[in-house]
Amino acid sequence: MANTTYNIRIDEQVKKQADDLFKSMGLSLSSAINLFLKQSVVQGRLPISEVIAEPFYADVVLRDARSLDIDIQNGTSTVYATPKDLFAAWDAEDSDE
Repeated sequence: MANTTYNIRIDEQVKKQADDLFKSMGLSLSSAINLFLKQSVVQGRLPISEVIAEPFYADVVLRDARSLDIDIQNGTSTVYATPKDLFAAWDAEDSDE
């Protein structure tokens, strides 16, 4: 497979942060960009969460997170220690119906 070179402009601080992040994962920035491009082609879309891709949803998620925090502080929301505990509670609710 032949390689090609492509020059892009990246915010200097973002590049440094991304480079540090990918190095901690054992990847070069170039490898990470190649992974991103390959996943874009495979998925036929940007391979990122809609929450990130659509700023509208970020506000919704933030609002819901704040609401959940308030519910937890008021004791009106149940917090489970593990997913297993949550699933057990769901199963118990299902058997009550």
